[in-house]
Amino acid sequence: MSSIGVKDRDGNHELIDQLAMEFRDSPTDLLSGADEILAGARDGSEITAADRDTLYRVGHSLKDLAASFGCSLTSVVAHRFEDFLADLKELKPQHVASMQKFVDTLGDLVDGTVKESNVNVAEFIRKLPSRPSTDFGDVTVQDIEVFVVMSADAVSRHVMRELQAYGCRVNREGNSFKAIEIAAMTRPDLVIVTGVLDALSGVDVVSAFRAMPATKDFPVALITADTKEEAVADGLPDALSEVGIL
Repeated sequence: MSSIGVKDRDGNHELIDQLAMEFRDSPTDLLSGADEILAGARDGSEITAADRDTLYRVGHSLKDLAASFGCSLTSVVAHRFEDFLADLKELKPQHVASMQKFVDTLGDLVDGTVKESNVNVAEFIRKLPSRPSTDFGDVTVQDIEVFVVMSADAVSRHVMRELQAYGCRVNREGNSFKAIEIAAMTRPDLVIVTGVLDALSGVDVVSAFRAMPATKDFPVALITADTKEEAVADGLPDALSEVGIL
């Protein structure tokens, strides 16, 4: 039986090595395609809507692929790249340098130039370009990270636009469990949570933040139609008096 066990473990190691190689190859191909688009833009070529969609797919694909291999930082950076492109209907020359920063950073993470285990995630993430404001022209970006835990809808877009108008660096996640993980890694200056989410409610997420040592000191605001008393009746601990109710 022991020999079978050894053989199984060896087979698993081979499979894991193969999957790891595929993980390295696939992102490299995706990032090479993104590099070609951005190189063309620097040479004066127009960035088409199809190019914008291709770049968005690079971020989206790498986010999921990296997460499946436990590369949390790579996944977060890819998510930021995806978020950067989310509301841009057209890409302009001033966006090229920011997009190249994302592509280069992802490349360094994928090829091992930057080791995830050696990185202070919160500091690393703050060096990435901020999500561009599409409604307020030139806004001076401040070193204030606001994490919005909301679905991608008109309400979240309105909240994010208002925050961007004040120069905040704004990022969003709609998956409640993923949001808790990302917040713990990136340590935002403010977390805004909507009352209605997916598997967990906003009250659940706020309670989770307050319960964990890694996130218990985060300033948190809960967007809800309920009063504070109603939120407590829904499960928000009465002791969480420092949680803002919007």
